Amino acid sequence: MKKVILGGLIGGVALVFLTYVFLITKPKLHNYEQLKTLPRKKEVILRVENHDKVSSMSVKVLQEGKEFLIFEGKPRREVKLTIEPKKLGLKEGKGEVLVELRRFRFLKDTYRIPALIDYTPPTVNIIFAPYAVMNGGSGAVRVSLSEDASLKLKVREREFPFYRSGQNAYFALFALPVDFTPKDTIQIIAVDKAGNTTNVPLPSRLKRKRYPAYRIELKGREKSLIPKLSTLLGEEVSEENFISAFKRVNEEMRRENEEQIESITRNSEETLYWSGRFSQLKRSKVVSVFGEKRVYTYGGRKISESYHWGYDLASVKNAPVEASNDGKVVFTGFIGIYGNTVIVDHGYGLMSIYSHLAEFKVKKGDLVKKGQVIGITDTTGFAFGDHLHYGMTVHGYPVNPIEWWDGRWIKNNVLPALKPSTSNN
Repeated sequence: MKKVILGGLIGGVALVFLTYVFLITKPKLHNYEQLKTLPRKKEVILRVENHDKVSSMSVKVLQEGKEFLIFEGKPRREVKLTIEPKKLGLKEGKGEVLVELRRFRFLKDTYRIPALIDYTPPTVNIIFAPYAVMNGGSGAVRVSLSEDASLKLKVREREFPFYRSGQNAYFALFALPVDFTPKDTIQIIAVDKAGNTTNVPLPSRLKRKRYPAYRIELKGREKSLIPKLSTLLGEEVSEENFISAFKRVNEEMRRENEEQIESITRNSEETLYWSGRFSQLKRSKVVSVFGEKRVYTYGGRKISESYHWGYDLASVKNAPVEASNDGKVVFTGFIGIYGNTVIVDHGYGLMSIYSHLAEFKVKKGDLVKKGQVIGITDTTGFAFGDHLHYGMTVHGYPVNPIEWWDGRWIKNNVLPALKPSTSNN
């Protein structure tokens, strides 16, 4: 009886040991899904769980009865592979990646991964690009592709999406920063399903525009500014804390408000609402322009600065504000230094902004027509004197409205990208 019990114990221990060796510590391959597509060049990192139990590992590509060895040897926890199909002699088309993990000389774990081999990058043909673009301005481009691929346009760190427009044709609106220089480039980047990348620079020249800078002395203006600062900050502001309060509003609150506007204006519909040129506030005088740098001093000492991302347009007191073009209202509400604000989406990334209003004549979700009254001018927010702050954005980035007020500029620089057969209205 004791022998039977002892034998059972030994058998149990052996079974546990074998289970541990063959199942619990069995090596596993991770990240092998990366091998499903093999472009012109691919960096792959395979992770081998329990790699110390593997005596050898091999990675091969099988195609038309031939084997192409990628790796063979003792693996570490991570196995880094550089695969260049064309150099290996692989043909474009279907193949199979075979990964084998060997242990104890007689055990083998096999992974078979169907692979698409494609080492030809997509061809990007520029159908239309503007002859020249302006720093701080807008642009539009139309391209065609040789195959399905993801597309984006890049201006420095800014990225702009493309939209399909006809068979194999795509267009994009983009915005240039005010400090864009001839050394900077505008890149169209296409990545196909396999991961091959094509990078094409836009041939447009830069039409350099100089934006003004002004120094504004605040000493002596405390009485008119303190009530505004107190209202915006929701606390009492006095001459003793005037400078710190002004900095908070002009820097911290301005940054928060501009981030809020950027967040709202990034979510544009894929619908072309607008047509023709955009209109300026009727019978208005330009008080401040887009891109203006304002340096604020107190007693001659610089205390703060900011940039103005729109046009300030003054007319009569409580002048009716009309929608500058057809669109959809995506926001009505109070935005700090901008006061009561209406934002209209014109489609495909283009929006217009109307600030310092007394009241709203529309609500979120309304479809508006060009010339429809959407608000009344006032001094809400950080405005001094009744006026309209009018701004425009492309995918959340502010752009100079002066271009969009020009029907000829739109006809020559935008419409050929959106719809080649479209004529200006």
